[in-house]
Amino acid sequence: MRGVPSDQKGSFMRTSTKRYLDHSVRAPLCALMFSVVLAACGKDAPPAPAADASPPSAASAPASAPAADNTAPAPTPAPAAAAMPNVAAGPAPDPATPVAPPATIVPIPKGPEVKVTPELVAEGKKIYFSAGCNACHGGTGGGGMCPPLTNDIWVYGSDDDTLRTLISEGTAAMITHGKTRIGHEKVVGQMPPFGPVLKPGDTEKLLAFIHSINKTAGKAQ
Repeated sequence: MRGVPSDQKGSFMRTSTKRYLDHSVRAPLCALMFSVVLAACGKDAPPAPAADASPPSAASAPASAPAADNTAPAPTPAPAAAAMPNVAAGPAPDPATPVAPPATIVPIPKGPEVKVTPELVAEGKKIYFSAGCNACHGGTGGGGMCPPLTNDIWVYGSDDDTLRTLISEGTAAMITHGKTRIGHEKVVGQMPPFGPVLKPGDTEKLLAFIHSINKTAGKAQ
């Protein structure tokens, strides 16, 4: 430097050198500190949200559950109840041509002696109406669509075993016992069997009632 004293030149050189050294040291140091600050900030920053997962493919989808079997089980048929004779419709038509007797005759079953007491007669009268006997034979047994029970004409016989079998098995079964009509009355149709609908002992009570309105009942013809 021209025109500058030597002592000033030395001072200027020292100052320039110091400034240069300070600048050369500060720059890397600042860069290092800036890197440390960035690293620390990176640790505290929340992670970036992950991209939505792609929907599962059709191949990886779970198999659909098998359809429920809605087929209802076949209902169990109920046991057939004993059919009540349809007395309101009247007796069954009486065949014009008599049925030929079977090759084998089944004897009429033998029953107990009929007891006639006021109690049995009263109970027999109740059964006479509840079973529908009055619809064909009349309210007092005097007849109607079928023979009366108060006279001395008995179509198949007046003994108690025949009457008991006729009540239980009906007109159609009498031929199997070798029975044919020995008396003739006004008959619109056949008498249905009442055995399936009467309780044990009811037939004896009915016979007691018949004995009470017809004194010839129970006597062999």
